[in-house]
Amino acid sequence: MSFVSYSLSATVAVLAMMCSMTSCLPRDPLKSTVRVRFLVTVNDTWDPNGCMATVATPFLVAGMIHNETGQIQVGSCDHGPLDFSVQQGSDDGYSKMHVFLTFHSSVIEDASPPTCNIPWNGTYINPTENNMDSSPLPSCATADSREGYHMTYYWFRLLEWQFL
Repeated sequence: MSFVSYSLSATVAVLAMMCSMTSCLPRDPLKSTVRVRFLVTVNDTWDPNGCMATVATPFLVAGMIHNETGQIQVGSCDHGPLDFSVQQGSDDGYSKMHVFLTFHSSVIEDASPPTCNIPWNGTYINPTENNMDSSPLPSCATADSREGYHMTYYWFRLLEWQFL
């Protein structure tokens, strides 16, 4: 077994052990309050020195509007509130729900804020033999332009959750 395979297997095992009774999928997750910690990564290509940073958010509650949530500071690259909601169903034929999120970026000045949709089953993702390098964290990515010229890239990953 290579170091990469062992490391990935160990990571998945640790993540599975972290799944407590309150963070695993309840019988009906949409009838409960969902709190989520996200990993947010921003790559600002407009910055002449380059700016790419990742931050773990505090627990955020689904359905709260942006002026009720605090600012998420992503290094020196970007900041703004993050809204999300969890909705039943999917269009991918696999997921039980979707996490729809909006990051009210301070960087995007002349367009709608970046949005993203994470298909989700309320669990971590198990890697497969065909895709051993895949992340166990459900995620999505999007990009937006600053004043229609430079791109800013965003990645959102579900790091930890609780169904209350």
